Amino acid sequence: MPGRTTAVSVDLDDLGCYYAVHGVEGDASRLALVEWLPRFLRVFETLRIKATFFVIGRDLEVDLEDGGQGADVLRAALAAGHELASHSWAHAYDMSAWDEARVLEDLRRCDELLRAVGAEPCGFRAPGYTHSAAMLRAVATMGYRYDSSCLPSPAYYVGKVGVMAAMAVSGRRSSSRLRGVRSFLGAAAPHRRTDVPLVELPMSVTPRLRLPLIGTTLLGGPDWLRGRLTTAAQDLPHLHLELHAVDLADAARDGIDVALPELASPLATREARLVALLRGRGECIRLDRLADTIAGRGLDVDAPGGNQPKDV
Repeated sequence: MPGRTTAVSVDLDDLGCYYAVHGVEGDASRLALVEWLPRFLRVFETLRIKATFFVIGRDLEVDLEDGGQGADVLRAALAAGHELASHSWAHAYDMSAWDEARVLEDLRRCDELLRAVGAEPCGFRAPGYTHSAAMLRAVATMGYRYDSSCLPSPAYYVGKVGVMAAMAVSGRRSSSRLRGVRSFLGAAAPHRRTDVPLVELPMSVTPRLRLPLIGTTLLGGPDWLRGRLTTAAQDLPHLHLELHAVDLADAARDGIDVALPELASPLATREARLVALLRGRGECIRLDRLADTIAGRGLDVDAPGGNQPKDV
């Protein structure tokens, strides 16, 4: 289809991130780089997809100190033509409250680790979809070309507020934060930012209701909603599908002894849904190349109405 574009990105959050968000305790084994990432690489190789992986510097640093098995997988991803980008060093959910100097120090630390495995990072994604003006200035100071932190879904933010309130009532405390509501508003299409010299690559949402088209809802959500969202994702002229490494986790195989909502559906089911969705979209473009296209000669998705599929 003329003008039809697809981008896939994967946040390599490890198990400890999910325990912290859900306010539970468990054995936070390091699985994202060594176990989950290879599963994505196999799926993407089968589909001939080139994706962007957002790496947490702290996890890579620990891996390198422990023999570098995960670093080898990241090098394999680069060799296969995928992109590695920054998901910060600390993956701190309060990062949007930091001053610019502290953010810059964190980004530089992550950048050095990514370059140590052969990457040339030019993009950033904030923890928890929440950025700030200071964070964006620091990203631009790094010389990066794009930010991909926005999930322009007010519905997601409202749902997050409700979940955190319910957790508080039950005595659990989430490490997630309610700052940065503006990160869940704004344009749904890729665009050049006017506040800093960066291209913004938001994650896709449906029109009107702006429900999030991410791995959490498309691969493991309730069937009555997932089917409609999958149809909406297929209909988008431009789809930026954001996934998390845990989307291809397996509780039994990976020794996860805590019931996580992300793992409610079997791994085989989630993987089959992912393959079916991406096979129907055709060729994928990495985020760095998408950003360069927008910064250079523009893209059809910038045009008014260029991101309008069937209503959901």
